[in-house]
Amino acid sequence: MSRSKFQAGDLVKVRRWDPIPYSHWGVYIGNGEVMHLSGAEFNIKAKETAKVHRVTLKEFVGDDDNAEVECIPCPSDVSREEVVRLAKSAEGGFFRNRPYDLFTNNCEHFARWCHGEARSKQVDDAVWWGTVGAAAVGGALLLGSLLSSDKEEKRKNKY
Repeated sequence: MSRSKFQAGDLVKVRRWDPIPYSHWGVYIGNGEVMHLSGAEFNIKAKETAKVHRVTLKEFVGDDDNAEVECIPCPSDVSREEVVRLAKSAEGGFFRNRPYDLFTNNCEHFARWCHGEARSKQVDDAVWWGTVGAAAVGGALLLGSLLSSDKEEKRKNKY
């Protein structure tokens, strides 16, 4: 993994598939290092140990030579130095002094917080698709119920 494409303050996103597809996020702080929110040994199930850690870019990406790694440049209206300062200020502790929570306090929340807004587009997208799916299922059930009621009404009127 080439360090040359990353600049201090950029976000680093790695696509992973364990146990389901997701992206792991961190902040490149320079000198081949990344700050990220993770449980010990990248164990996403170890929520009680999920703290902000400093690792090498190679450790962050992992051993998969085919890993999809994306660099999200630091926005032009945000100071790279401030992004790095924020990332380092959280090192060794819980992010926002709260335990890890997939929906409100995850690695993407941490990384994007360093860019100015603690949010997770992965969570936003999952909630959106879940809502769409629930609406589709609800609509299908309602339609099925209406059609069934209509058939029953016609059957009753026949006799």
